[in-house]
Formats: sequence, C-alpha cells, structure tokens
Amino acid sequence: MLLRLIIVDDEDTIRNAISQMIDYNALGYELVGTARNGMEALDFIFDDFTDVIITDLKMPVLSGLELIERVSRLDADIDYIILSGYGEFEFAKQAMKYGVQNYLLKPTNKQELINALNEIRRKRELKREKEHFQQKQILNSVRFLMEQCFLMEALEENQDFMNCYNKYEPLLAFPDNCLHVCICSFVEDTFLNDFLKDFRNILSQEKLSLFFSVISVKNSVLLIFPIDSLTVQDKFRVKLEALEYKSQTVSFVANFLHFNSSAELFETIIKKISRYSQVLLIDENGKRYEILNNLVSPRKIRELRDEILNSPTLEEVNEHISSAFSSIKQPESAKNLAVALFLRLDTAQSEDAIDIASDFFRKLYSCNTIEAIQELLQGITIKNLLQERTGIKNKSTIVTLKTYVKMHYNAEYLSLKWLAENYLFISVGYLSKQFVKEEGMRFSEYLNGIRMEEAKKLLSLYSFDNIKNIARQVGFGNNPHYFSQVFKRYTGYTPREYLENKEK
Repeated sequence: MLLRLIIVDDEDTIRNAISQMIDYNALGYELVGTARNGMEALDFIFDDFTDVIITDLKMPVLSGLELIERVSRLDADIDYIILSGYGEFEFAKQAMKYGVQNYLLKPTNKQELINALNEIRRKRELKREKEHFQQKQILNSVRFLMEQCFLMEALEENQDFMNCYNKYEPLLAFPDNCLHVCICSFVEDTFLNDFLKDFRNILSQEKLSLFFSVISVKNSVLLIFPIDSLTVQDKFRVKLEALEYKSQTVSFVANFLHFNSSAELFETIIKKISRYSQVLLIDENGKRYEILNNLVSPRKIRELRDEILNSPTLEEVNEHISSAFSSIKQPESAKNLAVALFLRLDTAQSEDAIDIASDFFRKLYSCNTIEAIQELLQGITIKNLLQERTGIKNKSTIVTLKTYVKMHYNAEYLSLKWLAENYLFISVGYLSKQFVKEEGMRFSEYLNGIRMEEAKKLLSLYSFDNIKNIARQVGFGNNPHYFSQVFKRYTGYTPREYLENKEK
C-alpha cells in the first residue's frame, strides 16, 4: 500500500521542484497534496489523513514548527521530513522533541530525500509487521470466544450457513488444508478429559495441532486437524481406538471425513450437531463451554439488536444497551456480551474486517470496568445498527458524526481520521468523500465553523478574558496563535479586532 505524502513550502518554485524531483510511486508513496503554509496543511489533515509530511520550517500564517506541534497532538503516527536553511537548526531541535528524525538542508539533495523516504518506509514496514503479529495474538486471545459465537450463530441460522461462514472465516482464518474431521464415537463424559489429554499427546508426537476447539456431543467427539496422507490417518485411527480406561465398557471408534473446502467441512458439522440439545466446545486447556443453553444466545443478541433497530432516538439506543448490561456483575461477562453483539454487526463483514475486529478486541480487552466496555460497544453499535435500521448508511453516518462534533468541538484531538477510526469504525477516505458530498464543504470548514461561532459567543461573554482561555475552550489547546489565524480567516478580524468592532 502506498504511503500518503504532502509537501508544505511557501515558495512555489521549491514546492513544485520537490513535487517533481522524485518518482514517489516508485518509492512506495503517493503525493496526495501540497500546501503553501501550515494552515493549508492542517486543513488537509483535518479533512483526510497523511502518513508523511515534507515541510519547510519558516512559513507565514502557520510555521512548520507550529504545524508539527499541532499535528503531533492529532496523529502521533505521522512522520516528518524537515527542509530548512542554514542557521535554523535551533528550530529543528525544537521539532525533534515531537519525534522528528529527518532534517535536510536546502537546497534539497535528491538522494538525501530518497534516503529519508526509504528509511521512513522501512521503519513503517517493520512496525506493520509487529502490528500484524500483535493482531494475530489479539485474535488468538479471543479465538475460543469467537468459535463459540460462530457455532451458536451457525446452529441457529443453519439455513443461511454461508453468510455466517463468510463473516467468521477471515476472523478465524481457516487454512486451506482445513479439510478433515475425525469423529470419535463412544467417548463417555467420564473418560472425556483423559481421552482429550491422550489425543493431544498423539497430536504433539506427530507435530500437528488442532484447527478448531474440540466439539463434543452425546458421547461423540469431533476433532478438526490436518491429515496429509492416508498412512498418517490410519496411524491416528489405530492409536485412538487403542486408548482404554478403567471401567470403560465400549471401545472407541474413529472415523475420518474428508471435504473439498473448510466451508463444506463446517456446514456438514453444523448439520450433524444441530439435532443435539447440548453441544460442548472444549479449548486446549480443557475449559468447557455449553453452546445451546447459554444466556448470551444468538436469539437474545438478535432481540437486543431488534430493540435497538426500532428505537427512534440515540438516547433510546443507549438505554437498551445500558439495560442489557445492567444485570451483568463481572467484566468478563460484559466482554462476552460485547463480542457477541459486535459479531452480529455489519462491521464484521466489511472489507477491513480483520483490522476492525482486532482493533475492537484490543480496546475491549484493555477495558477494566463494565462501564468502559459498555461505552466502547455503544460507539460501534450506534453507528452500525442505526445504519441497518434506516437503510440509509451514508446519511446516518454523517448525522452521527455531526452529533458527536457538536458535543465535543472543544476536544483538541478531533479530526476526520480520529472519528473514522475511534468512533465510526469506517475508512477515513470514504468518510472524507461522503462528508463533502452530503454537506457541500470539507470537514475542516465544518469543524472550524462550529468552533468559531462558539468562540464569538465566548468573546462576547468574557471580553476581558485571556485569548488563551478562549482558544482552549474551543479545541485549540495551548495554541492561541493558530486560533487567532483561524478566527481571522473565518471572520475577517483577529479576536482583538473583533472585540473592538463589537464595542464600537
């Protein structure tokens, strides 16, 4: 995937020269924009997102240093390459405290710029590999719970099995050779733990592992693991049927079934176990989970979703979710409910399913209280379930976004990227285009409009107060200079001039 790059310099000649100096695509970058000063660059970042910023330090309106200071609060993942002249190293040193590691002198040397871009990309690739590893760990940590949800949903909706399978397949990552199931009969519950312990020893001897937790129904055990030859299959069958325990009255019988795909395998399993009133799922540590008679059943989750769909206001949506959590006493139970409902939402079927799911699970399992879990779930539930209720996906998304902004305009972190990733759980690129399409303006214009109208009210009410306090109250943090620049662009006056004119 190409990294998104913008170039910021107040000199047209330099800005254009840097834009054309390098084949950015060949280096793995996409030049998505240029800006004449820090304010133009900030507008771009508020409206969309970027990965790398090449910027001059000394610029009118908003300097490169002020740009970096402001952006670092919005998005800590952006990398910078500073371009500056001799004698400006003190400014560069100030930028270093924001994590800037690339400082190039003007006139810009092409090879030095290429080296800096390559180094940034290399570090990002290493970071991405680490994130993929962590993502895999996160999904593995909740795999047993996802397997439970998969079986519960598939058992209840076996007429539409493929829809269920397609939703869970990327999350459970079934391998291509997940094509075999061994069904062991006459395994009474008395001997189940010993049988599974011995089976795992046999599996370990063959250096194999299960693809799915053990499924047990009425003295039958279903074991899903790879068998790459009939010889290995026969060896397993002989070893399993040779297992014997004290007081055992009937010998075990092992049969292997083979399928053309993992979808076909699980569809067959669902049909086989659907007739039983009790289905047990057993993890690698022997922990048992009863599927059909669990309180967090697909039926109850569906009822909760339907109640939310029929709620006319956001307040009622929150009330239904609060009610569902009101009887829960343990955070672990709250997490189970949150996962079960999350996996019923459209998010789990989107093209970014794995990224969205791992991000949700990471946030969920960092929550230590039922209240925090409920709040996290509400963020994604409101967005997805209201979309499903109205059938007007884009409209409900923008309405939800605007509602949040009006309530949190004083939050310095607000940007379209933050809202997309942390509140709406959708692509920031898509959200940016949709906002312009529906509102006829960029998000930065909308956000600044709300902030400036509130600033005008505050200036009228507290005309003798410090401008710093006003700036902080409307989301500009400790940056009154940037606030004044935006205020002047919006009203035509600086805050002080605005007050003087109002008094006249």
